[in-house]
Amino acid sequence: MKGRRLLAFPAAIALLLSACGGQSTTPTASAAPGGAAAPTATPKPVAISVGYASLSGTQAAAWVAKERGIYAKYGLDVTLLSIAGGSSPTGALLADQIQGLQISVEAISATLEGGDVVYVAAPLSSPLFWFVVGPGITSAADLRGKTVAMTTIGSATYFADVLALQKLGLDPKKDVSLISVNNVPAILAAIQSGQVAAGALSMPTYSQAKKLGLKSLVNVAELGFQYPSSWLTVRKSYLAAHRAEVAAMVKSTAEAIAFELQNPKETMEIIGKYTQTTDQALLQETYDTLVPYLNKVPLPKAEQVAAALTLLEITTPKAKGADPKQFIDTSFVEELQKSGFIDALYKK
Repeated sequence: MKGRRLLAFPAAIALLLSACGGQSTTPTASAAPGGAAAPTATPKPVAISVGYASLSGTQAAAWVAKERGIYAKYGLDVTLLSIAGGSSPTGALLADQIQGLQISVEAISATLEGGDVVYVAAPLSSPLFWFVVGPGITSAADLRGKTVAMTTIGSATYFADVLALQKLGLDPKKDVSLISVNNVPAILAAIQSGQVAAGALSMPTYSQAKKLGLKSLVNVAELGFQYPSSWLTVRKSYLAAHRAEVAAMVKSTAEAIAFELQNPKETMEIIGKYTQTTDQALLQETYDTLVPYLNKVPLPKAEQVAAALTLLEITTPKAKGADPKQFIDTSFVEELQKSGFIDALYKK
């Protein structure tokens, strides 16, 4: 089933709580007639909800895990929810509306403000964004005094804008005005309409922008700045009570990444389903852009969190001096490495 979109965080609480799963239960054998032990029942899949924060190919790990039955293979009955960047994805996680979330730097911000969000898997670590400008903008000088779009302060699009503006020699606080829109397609719409002069776009939206004749001034991924990008997060409190479920989410993510790398056609079909795109050239470009940046071993790295913290200092004073290790739990991926599970995915 295609992922549902969560448009308004407060209004959706009652609906989503009904879909959230509890702890898994261990079935017990009961006596059959005649004294023989009845066969042990197959454990019922644990129902959980997993959110994703953008309509971008970078979110494909969750989509593939759902569509290819990988979550189900590891005992999870997952409902996928699209939570636009302007609708507080981390707020939904902290409210226990969802049990897992693929998100960028916002998870760090949430924890710095008193939340208990932790990264447990890292499908990719490069911000796959292009800083696209509207007609009439050809240089950094043309952007001075103009408006630039993002989804929200502290989001992946915000930091992509910041990195691009800094590359262009502009001060994100002084030289431009930043405004929030709902999601990446909305950034493109704002550029098209002339509401804003520029904004960071991900695939496949960037491919659409090129077809419209719009230009990119900065390929953000090529800047070499690595930080959390669509990493899998959970609450520490949920992890403590549901370690088996978190382990299954991480295992599913690792297997989904292997599937993406090994099955281009099927992966493109899934990306097209969730982004509502049938253009094969666009999907091919999205896939070709994504694959070089996928992490076969999706280990959350402290140094990449540290890079994100330096960016967060712009908006969040608490980021300065924070220990990057408090935001990651590497034990799940390390267990998959030690067991040989990840190596086995690439020996088929």
